Amino acid sequence: MSQRNGVISKEEEALYDRQIRLWGMEAQSRLRSSSILFIGVKAVTLEACKNLVLGGIGQLSIYDPQPISKLDLETQYYFNESHVGQAKDKVLAEKLAVLNPLVDIRAVSSLDDVEGVDLVVSIGRQQAKDEWRRRGVKSILADAFGLFGYIFVDCLDAHEYIEEGRVKDAKTGESEVVRESKVATYKSFGESVKAKVPGGNATRLARKYSPLAFVCQALATMGNETAVGEFVKGALEQRELPQGFVADELLERVQASWGTEFVPSAAVVGATLAQEVLKIITLKDMPANNWFTYDGLVSEGITCML
Repeated sequence: MSQRNGVISKEEEALYDRQIRLWGMEAQSRLRSSSILFIGVKAVTLEACKNLVLGGIGQLSIYDPQPISKLDLETQYYFNESHVGQAKDKVLAEKLAVLNPLVDIRAVSSLDDVEGVDLVVSIGRQQAKDEWRRRGVKSILADAFGLFGYIFVDCLDAHEYIEEGRVKDAKTGESEVVRESKVATYKSFGESVKAKVPGGNATRLARKYSPLAFVCQALATMGNETAVGEFVKGALEQRELPQGFVADELLERVQASWGTEFVPSAAVVGATLAQEVLKIITLKDMPANNWFTYDGLVSEGITCML
């Protein structure tokens, strides 16, 4: 726990010099004091955790006792043949520790043992009951499958952050950095997936919302259903979306991709996920509010509020 006191040593100052120049010593101190929990190990987990560990967070806890399979070796590059059968969280924690020994990285045996975390990131895990929000803990729900991926951010009812900009002095012509404190309000997952959609035709709705966001909302509420296509169609019908807003082609592509992992797309989603975590912890800029979706076929990432 000593890694979480927020005091930056000379060694760390030299190691993190570039990013300290980017976001300042105060933000780096917040990172060093942070404790983050990841639930679920997939390709997107590896990418996000790698970036956060290199960035210098204080403590990273990982929970996923599932054994590593041979299939995992195709998409999770830290695992090899010798790891098959071992717990995912323990092996990943060992591999990440090599990247930055200054970060406290651990695999936890039970979620009941986790206390004092600042942020919980659930990968591919149903969060319809908003259990972390009830505990007063900020959370992120994310997943990457095939060419697609999504991130849902819940920073609770009031998230304070600092927005920086430059203002030019009219007399001297020189610009100076201006910092403004702001507060953003976030919806719970349960509220978001039931949010009423504004009326209008499909074209008008598409200007404000990504059709993929509604599809990902449906997928995030799935339990053990095996008929993915039917479940998603049923969920979309309940939202009473305009005819043609969600194309059949998109649904077919999503259904074909579900349950698979494509490393390039997972890398994009994982990097974006790490970026949102950094925003939440450092309080620099507003985190995505509240859905980010990625479509690798068109290389397009869209953020919208639902």
